Amino acid sequence: MSVRKILAWGILVLPWITVPLIGKKSFIRFLPATTFVDLILSLFSVVADKRKLWKVKNPLFPYSSLDFSFICGLFFVTTLWMFRLAYGNFLKYMFLNIVADYFFVFHVMKFFKKVQFFELKRMTYFQFFCTSVSLAAITYGLQYKIERIITEVENN
Repeated sequence: MSVRKILAWGILVLPWITVPLIGKKSFIRFLPATTFVDLILSLFSVVADKRKLWKVKNPLFPYSSLDFSFICGLFFVTTLWMFRLAYGNFLKYMFLNIVADYFFVFHVMKFFKKVQFFELKRMTYFQFFCTSVSLAAITYGLQYKIERIITEVENN
């Protein structure tokens, strides 16, 4: 197995090792919004592939344009953790996301490019960063709406 394939499996599996630390209640609470944003990212990835915004050079599944290792692993679990650590305080949530997105986009993604795992093509690092931060804000709004609906249902 190649180093890039091991990296892909690591990005998928290793974050899931931390999920028990999130707690069952928090996992279930934040699962709908996290799943929805994962779907949005998946759809965006299909569009990005068609428009050649980026290139996944080593997908887990060779005939897929989606990077399942990132979408179902690192991104999914990180979103759960962001909610677990900061939901209820929008500024804290956004600050944590901005810091994490900055580190990921301007450091981790450059490493991914260096090892020929993933590369931006017709999108800049700053555009990718803004997209990531926007997704975080959308996800927070969705979680807020979900919690309002649940509270409304419980009170009736």
